[in-house]
Amino acid sequence: MSKKILAFLAGIAGLSFVIVVHEFGHFIACKFFDVGTPVFSVGFGPRLFAIKLGQTLFQVALIPLGGYVMTSQADMAAQSYGVKMIIVLAGIVMNIVLAYAILAYFKMRNINYTRMIQYATQNTPRGFMGPIGIISLISYSSTLGLQYYLLVIAFLSLSIAFFNMLPLPILDGGQMAYYTIEKIVGPIPDLLTDYASFIFIILFVLTLFLISFKDIKKLRVR
Repeated sequence: MSKKILAFLAGIAGLSFVIVVHEFGHFIACKFFDVGTPVFSVGFGPRLFAIKLGQTLFQVALIPLGGYVMTSQADMAAQSYGVKMIIVLAGIVMNIVLAYAILAYFKMRNINYTRMIQYATQNTPRGFMGPIGIISLISYSSTLGLQYYLLVIAFLSLSIAFFNMLPLPILDGGQMAYYTIEKIVGPIPDLLTDYASFIFIILFVLTLFLISFKDIKKLRVR
C-alpha cells in the first residue's frame, strides 16, 4: 500500500477518532442518567455494518465525516434542565479532555511541542477548512511523525469543542440555547425548531461544499 493511501487513511482515522470521542461523551452521560440511545453511528449515510450491544445499535456508515448519538426524545424531555445541559456539554468536555491528555503526554515526555506548532503553522494552509482540508492536514501530519499527528489531533479536538459551543441549530450550542429558551419561556413549537434546523442544514451543507471545493483546488495546486 502506497504512503499516500496510508496517510489518507490516517487522516480519516484521526478525524473519526476525535468525533467518536465527542459522541462517546454524550453516550456516557446519557447512560448515566438513563436516557435511551438507540443508535451510535460513526459516519453518516447508508450503514456498512453494525452490532447491537444492549439497547444501542453501534454502526459504521458510508461517509466517514462525522458521527452522532441518537437519543430518546421522550427520555430527554423527562429530564431536568441541568441534566439536559450536562448531556449536551459532555461531548465538548470529552474533546477538551482528549486535547489536555495529549498535551500532558508531551509534557511528561519533555517534548517541546511549541516548536512543533511553529513548524506546523508555517507548512500548513491558513483559514477555515472543510472536511477534505482537515483530512488533508491530518494526513500531512502523519507523514511528519507520530508526535505531529497527535498534536494535530489535540488541536482538532479543541477546535471541534469550541465550534460546537456556537449557538447554531444541530450543534451542541444550539441545543443548549434551545433548552435555555425552553426553560425561560416554555415549550417551543416543533415546527419552528424543525424549520430553523432545516434551513441551517441546507446552508451548512452548501458552505461545506464550497469550502471543500476550495480545499480540492488547493490540493490540485500542490
